Amino acid sequence: MLYKNYFEQLRKAIPLLMEAQNVPALSISVTNKSEVVFSEGFGFTDPSHNFEVNSNTRFSLQSISKTYTAFGFMLTVDKGKVSLDETLKKYIPSFNVRSRDNIDYSNKITFRHLLKHRSGLAHEAPVGNNFSFGTFEEHIKSINDTCLKFKPDEDYSYSNLGIDLIAHALEKIYDMPFEEFMEQYVFAPLDMKLSTYKQEIFLCDIKSAVGHGKKTLVKNPIPMLGAGGMYSCTEDMVKFIDCFLNDGVYKGKKVINENTLKLMYEEYPASENWQYNLGLDVGLFKGKTILNHNGGGYGFYCSQDILPDMGLGAASLTNSVMHPNIQHSIIRNMWSDFITLADEGLCDCDDISDKYKKYIGVYQANYIDDNFKEAIIPRNGELYLGNQKLQYHSTDLFFTQNNDIVEFASDNCVRINYIEYQKVM
Repeated sequence: MLYKNYFEQLRKAIPLLMEAQNVPALSISVTNKSEVVFSEGFGFTDPSHNFEVNSNTRFSLQSISKTYTAFGFMLTVDKGKVSLDETLKKYIPSFNVRSRDNIDYSNKITFRHLLKHRSGLAHEAPVGNNFSFGTFEEHIKSINDTCLKFKPDEDYSYSNLGIDLIAHALEKIYDMPFEEFMEQYVFAPLDMKLSTYKQEIFLCDIKSAVGHGKKTLVKNPIPMLGAGGMYSCTEDMVKFIDCFLNDGVYKGKKVINENTLKLMYEEYPASENWQYNLGLDVGLFKGKTILNHNGGGYGFYCSQDILPDMGLGAASLTNSVMHPNIQHSIIRNMWSDFITLADEGLCDCDDISDKYKKYIGVYQANYIDDNFKEAIIPRNGELYLGNQKLQYHSTDLFFTQNNDIVEFASDNCVRINYIEYQKVM
């Protein structure tokens, strides 16, 4: 199998990273355009430990929902039902919004503006936002009480409201609830059987992941439906990714025309300066184009990457916001390693040397009123302290790329910059 050693090392590394960062659960799936090459779940859905997480466990996708909502809209463009440069007001006549100069720009805002976050709309609405609840209908209605931050297409400002209005416009175009539209036109053709925008399905799913902040959070419905209301699992998400990697085709069936699909990420050319296209953040990573969206909130951090140049993609989901986005760093480190391997003409990494395997684990330093954990993990045939590769100096002595000193006093004890850590896992 492609990257066999690499994924064996990743399988060992992830639980160690989770323990060091106190992440309750993580799910990850990786596809290479034609098949899923890695798909695993780690940890538990909640503190009861009744349900282990796997790659079919539902998580909240938060803002990754925007990519799927945008895809649903582009399907509608593909069917000739709507145009990107038509105005929102044509489909939602009741839409009105105030402006700083007291000029009515409501009839100037197009769907392209909304998808690119260039409409001038605020990020939050008075009803149904990240700090208060409300129904989707109440949320949409309250947008009329907001004021534009700038004239349409004058600037960029990330906005939940713009994507929620896209979802509401789809309801008007198809005369059905947005949740039903996505199920019928997006999830069914892609065989995404566990994906939904229906809040009640997630809330009633006792095996779905529960979000964590400083404490375990209660499941709540998300009023920003199009912008952050999708629930899915990584096994489903890589089916969506496969559709991108195969130019709109899934399992031999055309879901969307290639040219329409590419409008989502070719609005601006990929560069080192990442730019938001139509529902996707697009940029270059080590010379390779990445189509990305991340999400965070309600106790969840999540990431989705698509690499059309390499025919690869991945989704990774966690049920905690009390960590430094390890789901994102795991994926980006993987791309970095794969690019390095490809540049060297290799399709896999070496195994970890037997003399170093004993050092792999989680180490804890005890402070006066707290403790601190570090993970030493296998990655790409080398040892890493978190994201820093350990460079061998002499017996039991290593340095990181940042010149930190790492010295193993025994198999169960390491000194990092002369602070002593004991192995706990």
